Amino acid sequence: MVNRVPQKKESLKSPDVMGYSYEEMLEMALSRIPENVKKPVVVEMVEFNVIKESDRTIITNWNTVINRFNIDEKLLLKFLQRRLGTIGMIQKGKLYLQGVYTKVRLNRLLDAFIREYILCDICGRPHCIVTKERGSLIKKCQACGAWRAVERP
Repeated sequence: MVNRVPQKKESLKSPDVMGYSYEEMLEMALSRIPENVKKPVVVEMVEFNVIKESDRTIITNWNTVINRFNIDEKLLLKFLQRRLGTIGMIQKGKLYLQGVYTKVRLNRLLDAFIREYILCDICGRPHCIVTKERGSLIKKCQACGAWRAVERP
């Protein structure tokens, strides 16, 4: 039986780059990040207020939802119409949809729309703007500069 003597492990230290160690470069980089970017983003989701009237569904707080996230109302309307398979029209700050739909279903669609078209996939902030470039829709984040193509609603 052979007795082995444990050898001292050399500490793994990253090599210096440009005269700085990894830890020093990390501290310098973290100190340059603005405070508002360091804080996690809390996005308060809004909900539709829904009234059912015979064979129509009315969203009464349409303008509030649109203005909250600076949403292109035509894009959201088209999204809802396609997903619900119905037609709708906007009048006096309200959205009138043909057919009866539950508040839960409409709010799930609103959440899906916000995740797809409003929230940034990289930083999570609600600062994205959808633009049309070369025939496709591009979602660009105004906070971090990230962009990606999104499907048509």
